[in-house]
Amino acid sequence: MTSVLDLSQVSSFDLSKIPDLWPLVLVVGKQPYQKNWVKKQCSRSEILTQLESGKATGVGLKLGNGLLAVDIDGESAAKLLLKLSGQNTLTDFFATTAWTSGRPGRRQYLLSVEEKDWCRLPKYLRIGTGTLGDDGKEEGLEFRWLGTQSVLPPSIHPLTNKPYIWINNPLETPPALAPEWLIELCENWHSEYAGINEIDLVRFPSRLFPYFRRQMSVWLLARRFDIARWNDAGKSKGVGIGKFTLTAASVILRRTPGHIRRWLRAAKKSGLIRTYKQKGDWVTVYYSSLERAIAIAGLDQLGPVAAINIDDLRNLHIIATEVEAQNLQRQSLYRQRLEEVEQIKSRGDDPGKTLTQIVRPIDLHTSGQPARVLAKGDRFIYCESGFRFYGGSQVSIAQLRGLSPTTVSRHLSNSYRLVPTPVRGFRDDLPPVIKKQLVEKLPQLKQMPPKLCMEEGLFSMHGDWWKPHCNVYLLDHRLVSAKRRRARIQSQIDKGDLLVENSERGVLEDKFKLSMPLEAEQKQRPTNQKIGLSNGERENQK
Repeated sequence: MTSVLDLSQVSSFDLSKIPDLWPLVLVVGKQPYQKNWVKKQCSRSEILTQLESGKATGVGLKLGNGLLAVDIDGESAAKLLLKLSGQNTLTDFFATTAWTSGRPGRRQYLLSVEEKDWCRLPKYLRIGTGTLGDDGKEEGLEFRWLGTQSVLPPSIHPLTNKPYIWINNPLETPPALAPEWLIELCENWHSEYAGINEIDLVRFPSRLFPYFRRQMSVWLLARRFDIARWNDAGKSKGVGIGKFTLTAASVILRRTPGHIRRWLRAAKKSGLIRTYKQKGDWVTVYYSSLERAIAIAGLDQLGPVAAINIDDLRNLHIIATEVEAQNLQRQSLYRQRLEEVEQIKSRGDDPGKTLTQIVRPIDLHTSGQPARVLAKGDRFIYCESGFRFYGGSQVSIAQLRGLSPTTVSRHLSNSYRLVPTPVRGFRDDLPPVIKKQLVEKLPQLKQMPPKLCMEEGLFSMHGDWWKPHCNVYLLDHRLVSAKRRRARIQSQIDKGDLLVENSERGVLEDKFKLSMPLEAEQKQRPTNQKIGLSNGERENQK
């Protein structure tokens, strides 16, 4: 529940440390509550009146027009800022107006921007770190400019119910001039293509990767930077045409423009994109729909679809393994839970009031022990006999990925993930994976011959025999629903409308010609079918 200031808080609400010329906005918690707050002007007397009435819990500073706020949300964000600064020193950067909510690792810095550089800054930029904070949300680095605001001291923080406090108040330490490297970072970061409220994510159907491999990088870039974003406030409606620069693609994928062009040619040859045009540094890609990609790959089902950050495209082969592992775990957990519920019902008990015996990945972070879990170590979770096991074996993941179990083990090994490649530094952005193996205690085997137990794959520890089961991985990809797309693909497969055999190429292709121009293809579509809904975005139109 949002905090409300009492009279004692209002009397101590000190606006004297806030410069008179700063444009302020009234907030409840962290959000402005007045309509059209961007254009609304609030006097100091009006602010105090609203605070005293309890309608507001604090004030925020309208940003832009010379003031840029850099919000460091967590210790991982501070490390990210240090990394992005490169060889530049942060000494001058920290000698500026700053404040904090009092939560560990959370603080904001206010910088001034010269008018000549105003046009170089995006309205809003957030760079996630992939690390979850104590509130369960991803920590990140935010740059706030036009149309945004930041809550100022001594407003009350909605979680801590305590006031924000100054680290450096603006009267004693005014905002320092934003360094050139920071302006360049904001200007050149690839998220400039996204809308102000758009998360920099793209849908990734992992089952396609074994067939198309690195070609998928340019296909996903085209889908992510669909030209509809330029006309629809950053919302991708999927018109089948993507536009990006080779420079931006090189930054995202950490490949040379020559690599990007080779992937474009390969994707055109395979049919993953219909064609592409290059004019200077800009590339316009006419990309194929998801149904067509499924047809070319010859898949009988769509498989898991994950919403991944486009930064992950540089490590797409490892992300594909993670997505398959997480999906396998979720399916396994669901089946085990259904069986557990049926057993509980058969005993006449209420499943909703009975503690589950299935350990979930999130339980690995808690200090409490789920039911029938004996202990947790660096490698194993020790469970009593009869525990309901679920998870994902590396052999099963390898079969889904078309890889060897050794390669899957390497993809999910921190010793491999956390060491960047020597040439372009791939893998250095991958977060560590928490992996443990479930093992079951078999006390009834104490009198069994050791040789017989070892032949069954059991191992002895602390005087007991243990049976190894599947692995549990703590992965946090957002697996998105695609029920309508799966139903559409399956219906087309059942009717035989989607796939035809091409004996010359030895692959399954769409019945439509892959080289069909965009205009000709549009004419063949039903009149009641939106072009934008043929390229992986129909889920948004439910």
